[in-house]
Amino acid sequence: MYGTIKIFYEMELSQFLDSLKDEMKATVHGETAQYLANVNEDEYAKHLLSRFCVEPLIIHFDQMTVSAREEQIPADQFPSFGFDREDMQGTYPKQVIRYHIPYEGTEELLRCRPSPWLVHTHSVLVEGGYICFDIIDFYSDPGRIKQQADSILDLIRRQWGNLCKNVEDYNARIPGQIKEVVQQRKKQLQDQFGIVSALGVPIRKNPDVPTTFRVPQVRKKIIAKPSAPSVAGKPEPTLGDDDYIAILQVIHDAGKVFERLPSTYAGKDEETLRDHLILVLEPNFEGSTTGETFNKSGKTDILLRHEKSNIFVAECKYWNGGKKHLETIDQLLGYLTWRDSKTAIICFVDRKDFSRVLSEIESTTKQHSCYVRYIGAREATWLNFEFHLPGDPGRYVKIAVMAFHLPKL
Repeated sequence: MYGTIKIFYEMELSQFLDSLKDEMKATVHGETAQYLANVNEDEYAKHLLSRFCVEPLIIHFDQMTVSAREEQIPADQFPSFGFDREDMQGTYPKQVIRYHIPYEGTEELLRCRPSPWLVHTHSVLVEGGYICFDIIDFYSDPGRIKQQADSILDLIRRQWGNLCKNVEDYNARIPGQIKEVVQQRKKQLQDQFGIVSALGVPIRKNPDVPTTFRVPQVRKKIIAKPSAPSVAGKPEPTLGDDDYIAILQVIHDAGKVFERLPSTYAGKDEETLRDHLILVLEPNFEGSTTGETFNKSGKTDILLRHEKSNIFVAECKYWNGGKKHLETIDQLLGYLTWRDSKTAIICFVDRKDFSRVLSEIESTTKQHSCYVRYIGAREATWLNFEFHLPGDPGRYVKIAVMAFHLPKL
């Protein structure tokens, strides 16, 4: 979540928490009768808890920092005290102090109104893991700046304290609610089965028995959805679409940081940039994210594993023309087994004509012999495609191609 928000104001926390409970109930009711009848109930409850408990919002006030910049401030934004605004026209240079407060946890909570709730709020900028707010230095008086900042910080602290208690109460209740919903649904299905059995007609078996399961949403610790013992063989984990997008979003945001800090990242080799991405991915997704890890027929630059299975593979390359790009796709597809279905190619572009390269990336990718279709662009520099594995047109692979502009200094 990035952008300007009214902190702890834009929606009721109870509405957000109720939506999670409704989603939990819908998930349980969406399971097959065979699955619920045979799955280990405790393991399934742990899986649901990993998805539907709320990771607390932690605001690190003790790590707060400030920065300063000069801006042209319009005359109508000046306070009336000490300034004759009727004689002021245009804009005037003033120093702007920005406070940066790091946070972690569930970002959506920054928008939520707790109970009880204070009627006041303040607009803040949420960016790069920080809550930021600005104070314009009209009077060249540090005391005034500190007084304004303390007032805003006190508001945030009090609202956050109430919200933390609400989330703590929710997390304390949700395990019991999960158990109750699962047991009620199992009883409902058992009662339905009893009615059908009483008809005296053989029951037709469902041929659509799933052979794979989704890794749960990668918000917290990954707890895979347990398999039901009646299904033959051990199911293999696959990465859910929401989790895939979450991983790509982290890479995208990190790449934008590379672009904003060219003096730090421009000119770095692929391995160094890859290592920076791994450092960002590692704390966000539990499992193991490793560099240069062997997988089938070669090495991969970024590999996310769940238990002993690979669920995400990515290649980091500097753009070196369409021919090399097609070779990178060959290289990536060559790494994959049928279990690897979601991947990415991360292109670092050190050329000035970035727009032309983006156009070439899209057209060249579609020329590959395993290309199936263009899914669409999530951002101008983030394109999504579908391929099939070499020699296996029935096994589809998603490849996101993400480009970041790191021109030579």
